[in-house]
Formats: sequence, C-alpha cells, structure tokens
Amino acid sequence: MKTVTKSISLHEDLAEFAARDAEEGSFGNTSSYFSELLRARRQAKIDADLKVLAEAVKGSGPEPSDDEIVAPIKQIRRQMQKEKWKPA
Repeated sequence: MKTVTKSISLHEDLAEFAARDAEEGSFGNTSSYFSELLRARRQAKIDADLKVLAEAVKGSGPEPSDDEIVAPIKQIRRQMQKEKWKPA
C-alpha cells in the first residue's frame, strides 16, 4: 500500500501526550501511533454502519426468488397475448 506523508499541527501538550502515549504503547513512533488511531476510528465507523444495516434488514424476510418475480409478469403477458392487446 502506498504511503502518503501528511503534516499535522498540535498544541504542545497534545504533541507531548502523543509522544508519551506512542512510546508507552510500543508504537515505535508517533506516525505509527496516529495510524493506529485512524485505523481504529475507521473500524468503529464501519462497525456502526454494519449495525445500522443489520437493524434495517432485521425482520425483512427472505428475498423473493426469480420465479416469484417473473411468474406474474409471464401471466400478464399471456393474458395480453390472448386478448391481442396492442400498446397505444
């Protein structure tokens, strides 16, 4: 995966906190620390979206089969042909 360099500005106290937390968390450097924070944030958003989707489809029942969709159309078409229906 291609790496892109970005620059961020932090207040001194946040920069010190990030450096300490990165060191305590065995990240090696603050870049790895911020990358992990961003990955965790992205995963949290994905998890939230999946939860919304799961709730949206809950109780919706199974999808109809192709035959269940096509059969009524075929029936209407046969009826139209029987009646020699022609579009206006």
